Amino acid sequence: MTNEARKLDWNDLHVAHGLEAVRAQLAQALALPRAPSVEAPADPDLSRTLSEVEPGAEGAAPAPEGGQGARWDADKVFQRFALIEGKTAVFDLFRKATVKRSAFEAFVTKELARAWFDRDDKKCIAEEQAKRIEDQAKLAGKARRLDDPEAMAATERYVYLDGSQDIWDRQLRCRLPAAAVKLALGDAFPLWVNSPDRRVIPTNNLVFDPRMRQDPARYINTFEGLPLAPVDDLERCRAIRYLIKFLCNGDEAAMHWLTCWLAYPLQNVGAKLDTAVLLHSTMEGSGKSLLLSDIMRPIYGEYGATVGQAQLESAWSQWQANKLYGVFEEVVSRDNRYNQVGKIKHMVTGKTVRIESKFVNGWEETNYMNAVFLSNEMMPWPISENDRRMFVMWPRETLTEQVQKRVKWELANQGIEAFYHYLLNYDTGDFDERTRPPNTEARQWLVEVSRAAWETFLSQWRNGVLGVPFDVALTSDIHDLFREWCSANGEHAMSATKLSLFLSKHVEKPKGQIHWMDDMGTRRFSMFFLPMLPPDLSLGDSHQMGKLVARFRNAAHRAGWDPSRWEKCKGWQAPANRPAG
Repeated sequence: MTNEARKLDWNDLHVAHGLEAVRAQLAQALALPRAPSVEAPADPDLSRTLSEVEPGAEGAAPAPEGGQGARWDADKVFQRFALIEGKTAVFDLFRKATVKRSAFEAFVTKELARAWFDRDDKKCIAEEQAKRIEDQAKLAGKARRLDDPEAMAATERYVYLDGSQDIWDRQLRCRLPAAAVKLALGDAFPLWVNSPDRRVIPTNNLVFDPRMRQDPARYINTFEGLPLAPVDDLERCRAIRYLIKFLCNGDEAAMHWLTCWLAYPLQNVGAKLDTAVLLHSTMEGSGKSLLLSDIMRPIYGEYGATVGQAQLESAWSQWQANKLYGVFEEVVSRDNRYNQVGKIKHMVTGKTVRIESKFVNGWEETNYMNAVFLSNEMMPWPISENDRRMFVMWPRETLTEQVQKRVKWELANQGIEAFYHYLLNYDTGDFDERTRPPNTEARQWLVEVSRAAWETFLSQWRNGVLGVPFDVALTSDIHDLFREWCSANGEHAMSATKLSLFLSKHVEKPKGQIHWMDDMGTRRFSMFFLPMLPPDLSLGDSHQMGKLVARFRNAAHRAGWDPSRWEKCKGWQAPANRPAG
């Protein structure tokens, strides 16, 4: 074919040379070899390892993206769409796009669409906010300059927050002091202040409302949706899903709970869980930060934060504003681990947070942030026996090089989007905001190492470790035994009064003294602990009470303790010294 013929387009080629020439060129193009596709690195060992992901992983329901096997239900429609105020059009929060009602009905079925329109609690969004989100999605990656012809006018861009000296910048989407806006507008600032078109709202009407329940006509919602669009491809997140099993040491109950904990706030945006995740281990390179920071953070975008010790201890808490997910890495030092427990507990279960920022007025905000704590310390901070806020795991191994390579490939090939889809469709069952975490071996270990001396003593007494009965005992005998136990274990003792007050919160202690007969036949009056009363015991029977006191002391003697050296042990004879008969 001549060079002139090669410059023709398909129509010209048809006119000049006929259909046979067109057919010949198409056949030649189809015969060319296809360009190689990007594939995951082959790794037989890894494939075998990753096939052992958590139960039900491969069977997760596909996202309703309109592909083969897509399924819609009322919950998925509720999660994904918001009604545009004053319109019948619907906004797709996942795709960041406006959908006409007819298209919406065709997309999710008329029955589900009609049921969604009839719901009183469906999400709502202002038309201008929907348009702005849609435009921002189209212009993703393009930074706006102040001289951009598409930049907002001052009356559109700035909103005065009545009752404060602050201004909401709709273009930068942040709260600014008036002085910053003066610098931006220069001589035009007074014109904006006096303009009849200037928008004003009460300062309390600037809200972070990820549930999208507030009236868009009266409130400005700083939440504009999560940034990623889910991708229905489980193969792209096999190694990422395997990280959950790896970090949970193969414990299926822990794997399911952790997956539910990650999935529930994504399926129910704005859900504040009463629990938190703590992963600590001296085994570095186990993938703690990889899964819970590098992978989960991008799913939340600007609504996620990684926090260090400096931010947690700072007087300024701007980092906590507008957050749904927080990763706290080594936030508590060894010197102040006991001082930060209250602040950590409030972040997990507190209903509101106080936001303090430089140069602007502080404000109260609903606490929607779910928290993850990562540490390489043996004991990040103490956890009590009854504190069920924390899901605790201790990863035992370091990730293999094969798994690391596979995760790296998945991160570069929409693995995070695929994992997001997996979490959106994970069956959480009856899991909700108040579902307590399993009592893992790692949590129990941390509870034990966190105990004060008297708590460990009480635990050992209750569980029979001390070798004495857990039923009836003199308070004075318990204190003497506690002092001997502290001396043997290098613990710090405390006064009889303090020990009695601490223990009385956990075991029964009558207010008055009780009569009992000692081994010498002397009638005595003493205070007792009565954690578990024997059947048919009469507290008024001094002989029976005396036998129980002697039984406790004899058991202590047989267990290797020395009641004869107890300061307050009166009227006792060691078994070898008792007179016969």
